Amino acid sequence: MNPLYRSLHSTLAKLVHKPGTVFLIVLLMLPLISHAQLDTVTFLREDGWIEGMDNYMGLKLSVSNDIETFQVDVEADDYVVDLYPNTTTLAKIHFNYKFLSFNLKFAPSFFPGNGDEAMKGETKSFGLSTGFNFRHWFHNFSYSKTKGYYLNNSEDFDAYVPGGPCLQVPELVVTNFEGSNGYSFNPKFSVKSLTTQTERQVKSAGSFIPMLGYRYYIVNNKEEEATSKQKSNNFEFVVSAGYHYTFVIQKNFYFSLGITPGMGYIFTKLSTRIPGMDEVVTHSNNPVIRLDGRGALGYNGRAFFAGCILNATATSFEQEGTTAVNSYTRAAYQIFVGIRLNAPPKLRNKVAEVSNLRK
Repeated sequence: MNPLYRSLHSTLAKLVHKPGTVFLIVLLMLPLISHAQLDTVTFLREDGWIEGMDNYMGLKLSVSNDIETFQVDVEADDYVVDLYPNTTTLAKIHFNYKFLSFNLKFAPSFFPGNGDEAMKGETKSFGLSTGFNFRHWFHNFSYSKTKGYYLNNSEDFDAYVPGGPCLQVPELVVTNFEGSNGYSFNPKFSVKSLTTQTERQVKSAGSFIPMLGYRYYIVNNKEEEATSKQKSNNFEFVVSAGYHYTFVIQKNFYFSLGITPGMGYIFTKLSTRIPGMDEVVTHSNNPVIRLDGRGALGYNGRAFFAGCILNATATSFEQEGTTAVNSYTRAAYQIFVGIRLNAPPKLRNKVAEVSNLRK
């Protein structure tokens, strides 16, 4: 076999087993093809502050480290259980058109930090989300499920063997339903230019944005051989309000900052199941204070867009029946690249019909 052919064949064979890599390569090459084919019609709104990408649909790939971890304080025995999934990097594929958005979340095993199953066990993670983003109002809803966690602080427990695998909870399942609703007061400020890239912010602008966030999540240890099993059902809601501003630099580049304080409640039902005994159920209601910060930097051209987002969250809540105040901070990044293609006529017509119903 020709050495050049053999090398090319080997490279292609490796890529076939890495669909995320193939998708990224295709995504980066498509702008070269699509740019000349894009519809040239311009949709300027709000006296030229915003340009709508009404005739284009957007495809986007993002990677982030926004994973759900849990820390359980066991006061009676004075120790902490630090639970992590065996995924440090998540990927999302996004589809966006006008006011509609959909995305699929998964955790590729070939991403750095996602494949060390011998030491940290197996984690299965999956998620879906959708959004409806209008001129002032925006709404987002998501579902995710993660199975398989390990103790990040395994060395704190006697059962841990130094140099061996981390202590694992393979049957721990976390199911999450989440939503948020917000309202942007300034019509010249484009939320969509920062979230779904179905618009471009042409001139710098800012807005006051109140939001309602809520989620229902279930943490359930289904391990059959466990001496005791716990399941917690949690409902959380937070009312917040903050200010966001986008600085536009030379038309296509932007820099955005926002800060949002909020407060709410977490309602928890904890069920403890011990073989041969009645189930013990406890309830707790804890007020919560939260502060969210957001920064974004990116390029938003007509055919191609890319950027990075940094979110930081500080949360504090007092446990019911105690004087203890729990507080934690969390920071997560997201890096994304995307392209725009002409939307098919059928998609344009169907979405136009839905838009007409709202008028």
